[in-house]
Amino acid sequence: MKFFDSNCCIGQLSVPLPKHVGSASELDELLKSAGIDEALVNHIGGKEYSPVESNQWILDELHDYPNLHPCWCVMPHHTGEFPHPRELIDMIRDENIRGVRVFPKTQNWSLSEWSSLELLNALGAFEIPLFIDYSETSPDQLYSICDKHPKLPVVLTGAPFRFSRLIYALLSETKNLYLETSQFQLHSGIEDVCNKFGASRLLFGTSVPDFSPGPSMMAIKYAGISDDEKAMIAGGNLKNLLNM
Repeated sequence: MKFFDSNCCIGQLSVPLPKHVGSASELDELLKSAGIDEALVNHIGGKEYSPVESNQWILDELHDYPNLHPCWCVMPHHTGEFPHPRELIDMIRDENIRGVRVFPKTQNWSLSEWSSLELLNALGAFEIPLFIDYSETSPDQLYSICDKHPKLPVVLTGAPFRFSRLIYALLSETKNLYLETSQFQLHSGIEDVCNKFGASRLLFGTSVPDFSPGPSMMAIKYAGISDDEKAMIAGGNLKNLLNM
């Protein structure tokens, strides 16, 4: 079973953690020591500083690490800070970026259609997975995006177990929403989601550097599901979403 982390980042935080992961070399060492084979990685600067600059930083950082794949931070183009979605898609394809992340609440913009229609349309047209933390959105907004953009894979990250009643309803009413597992610590939650919605809706993630990778791995390794389902969650589902 190969593990492919869907949710980790590098970079210097504005308020550093005791064990922050500042560089690709530090992340690579940490993941290898835990037994994680690959990772989709974003740069914390995309949230805390500049999406445009952070996207170049992550390319530079990961250049010599083929097991670490860049995840860009994106936002709408209206202020001129970010390229128009048509240009953005060309850049994404040129750099072989397989997934993007958004921080609308932190950065004071909206994922609603009046603000982000062109961006969501462009990402959906090429089925580029959109990663968003539960703290950056709402259940209503998630449902609206999934409903109006059925070809756009939407990955909800960092959602805790107390969010489970809403998660179950969202998974039931959508086909293109996926749940990253790092904070989903509901008792037998992985088993229950597999039984109700199928293992294909779950993606292994660690939330490194905020959390240690071990608990997320153990939750999958020791889940009461088949080996095939474990392999799907550990990395197979993410590879399929990223077309790898």
